[in-house]
Amino acid sequence: MRLLTHASLLFLAAGSLATAAPLDDDPTLLLRDWASLSPLRRQQQDNNATAGSYTGPYASGGAWTDAYSQAKALIAQMTIEEKVNITTGHSGPCAGNSGAVPRLGISPLCLQDGPTGVRPARRTSQFPQEVTMAAAWDRDLAAERAQGIAEEMHDKGVNFWLGPVTGGPLGRSALAGRNFEGFSPDSYLSGENSFASVRAAQEVGVVTVAKHFIAYEQETFRDAYSPNQTVIDASGENYQRVLNQLPIDSQLDDRATHEAYMWSFAEAVRAGTGSVMCSYNRVNDTHSCSNSYAMNELLKGELGFQGSVVSDWGGTWSTIHSALAGLDLTMPGQGYGGIFGDFFDGSLIDGVQNGAVPESRLDDMVLRILGPAIHFQGNFTESYPAPTFDINDVNGPTNNVRRDHYKVIDRIGQESVTLLKNNRTLGNHYGLPLRNKKDISSIAILGEDSGPKIHGYTSCGDFGTACAFDTPPGQNGTLSAGGGSGWSYPPYVSDLLAAVSFEARSGGFDINSDTDSYNLAGAAAQAAKSEVAMVSVNAYAREGSDRQNLTLFGGGDALIEAVAAVNNNTIVVIHAPGPVLLEEWVDHPNITSVLFAYYPGQEAGNSLIPVLWGDVSPSGRLPFTIAKSADDYPDIQRNYSLDPSVYFEESTDIDYKLFERRGVEPRYHFGHGLSYTTFSFDSLSVQYNYSADSTSMQKTNEHFDATYGQGDSVYDQLLTASVSVTNEGSVAAKAVPQLYVTLDGVHNLRGFEKVLIQPGETVKVHFSLRRKDVSRWSVKRQEWYIPDGDLLFQVGKSVGHLSTKATFAFTANQ
Repeated sequence: MRLLTHASLLFLAAGSLATAAPLDDDPTLLLRDWASLSPLRRQQQDNNATAGSYTGPYASGGAWTDAYSQAKALIAQMTIEEKVNITTGHSGPCAGNSGAVPRLGISPLCLQDGPTGVRPARRTSQFPQEVTMAAAWDRDLAAERAQGIAEEMHDKGVNFWLGPVTGGPLGRSALAGRNFEGFSPDSYLSGENSFASVRAAQEVGVVTVAKHFIAYEQETFRDAYSPNQTVIDASGENYQRVLNQLPIDSQLDDRATHEAYMWSFAEAVRAGTGSVMCSYNRVNDTHSCSNSYAMNELLKGELGFQGSVVSDWGGTWSTIHSALAGLDLTMPGQGYGGIFGDFFDGSLIDGVQNGAVPESRLDDMVLRILGPAIHFQGNFTESYPAPTFDINDVNGPTNNVRRDHYKVIDRIGQESVTLLKNNRTLGNHYGLPLRNKKDISSIAILGEDSGPKIHGYTSCGDFGTACAFDTPPGQNGTLSAGGGSGWSYPPYVSDLLAAVSFEARSGGFDINSDTDSYNLAGAAAQAAKSEVAMVSVNAYAREGSDRQNLTLFGGGDALIEAVAAVNNNTIVVIHAPGPVLLEEWVDHPNITSVLFAYYPGQEAGNSLIPVLWGDVSPSGRLPFTIAKSADDYPDIQRNYSLDPSVYFEESTDIDYKLFERRGVEPRYHFGHGLSYTTFSFDSLSVQYNYSADSTSMQKTNEHFDATYGQGDSVYDQLLTASVSVTNEGSVAAKAVPQLYVTLDGVHNLRGFEKVLIQPGETVKVHFSLRRKDVSRWSVKRQEWYIPDGDLLFQVGKSVGHLSTKATFAFTANQ
């Protein structure tokens, strides 16, 4: 991996540099010597972290004032011990359990994974991963997904859903192990999905926990606190962390913090998320969960966040320091036998009693925990369901909560599947869509990803880690989700072989199959006998480990080449967490079509069928860039150290912005995706059209330069862009026009819509542009500002194919 050298701003105000003078915004002054500044930053304390001091911000409740008044009345009746009990995790049936105050009718609150459904629990659904949702480019569908997950959480008795992942990780490196849990490395696309998800989930009554705040961008050396690991392998390859080994330190600048890493969290906050989870990593030398600048200044101050900050499991490294820095709830606390340290609980009681932590701060912690729960779930005497499962016995009796969620899961799979390549030059018998089912003679279904898991999906374990490493090799089955806390048990998994076999009942074709990915001769033999050969391959990723490379798992590349060598209508289906390298085979003339299906959840095979036969034109678009070389992405910091750190030298240039800045042509651009028709984009116009923000559930405190435009919020609409989209083909299909504005010399996604257009029809599509969408962050002034001069807007089918443009210049009297 090459080291990136793009100049970056110093994160002047993170943690220990909260009082430093702001840097000038002149790009010639952006490069700084990070190493020489580290000692200074280590010598300074976080503001608000001095014993006995706490200046806030204190929660006011914002739009939740009634619920907060009820919570305050309860808190006024509590002892210090009872208050601390609520802020400390305990053992119980859920992944996280808050303390109770029985005499006041306050039961433990249940906090539960995860991004694809209730985990670990049975009789639930496995929803598509967030990256799959982002590939659908559909806000309404994102809301439906979140609503479905929240309904299952509610029906299982979960109070706080540990999700969605709203930019932590965002995805600065394609190699990060948990990228699939988040939506997209583009902050705008991630933010739109985050807003829709939080709002829809909390309408069900479940409190969302937006995670992981902030700059949590790799698994290697994330290092949760654990006093029990004591052995280090001298090789540095395999080790158990000793207590004095610190987690990875994400060193980032102030502009990247605001324009990239905070953007999605701001969307979650204004959507009203009741909780935010701080992350394992350090941020500019300070643990995330004791970083006063990150939690107090940015999250609770600048964003006006009214809810609680909960630690990731093992993310707490101190009691007094963390409480003063803004941590409200430590998890798992006393749970799991105390393996993540003894924090809060008795030591917080002592800290309050001896004055190290003001009791007003403790009251604020409890208020932030109980307030959102009361707002969304009623007071504690009402009938919110109690947990009906126990993570300590996932096979015990429990209720079925799946409802008809398979329908939305199937629809997300259809809407997200992305057609990367489709060669029809040999005639309509080749590529996609497939010929009429009654006319095809035979289809070969090949590869382990096309069939069932030989030992069943219950063998994957509570974290799903056995799904890619089971035995015998080549028989792991369809990869429907990644591993870790983002995994959930599927009730079943529809695989490609079963789904196509079902179609054969009413069709005229035979099925030839081989689901052993390592049996190349067998796969080639089946492919040679078939009119169409479909090869399903995958790549695995999971929490706790970063990807070692971007190649396919299970010999997938060799399998594709073996099949393409003997069948001139080879179709490839890919289930993967993010970018994979396709260069070995994607230009092979016998490979007619390539479909990227991400991690689609339990309906994996079924959701492909309408796209394969053309009942649905593919409308998925890449939510990331697929490169030609792994060297085109930033690497993960893998060098062993007791004090590991990684410099975010690319600053705001993440994913396609980095490719554009460096002039690197990818294999497939961000936003790419083919259709069974052709769309044209014409007549882009941009007009000033002010409208006050009416979407924020909770107002933020983000500052801005008021030179241009009206209003008092960065979320006020200032502009409307309009474009004509025409379906020039012969089939109805969904277009995804994408609007980009050029800021700092690179394109920035700032609008998208998904619209069904009939053959020959032209539709006018409108994009609402908020003040923040056309602004940059001023490091010197610490506010958003609209750049002087013409702003360039462009619309097209991907960031690499923009076909119509317009300019707009603000004037001071607007």
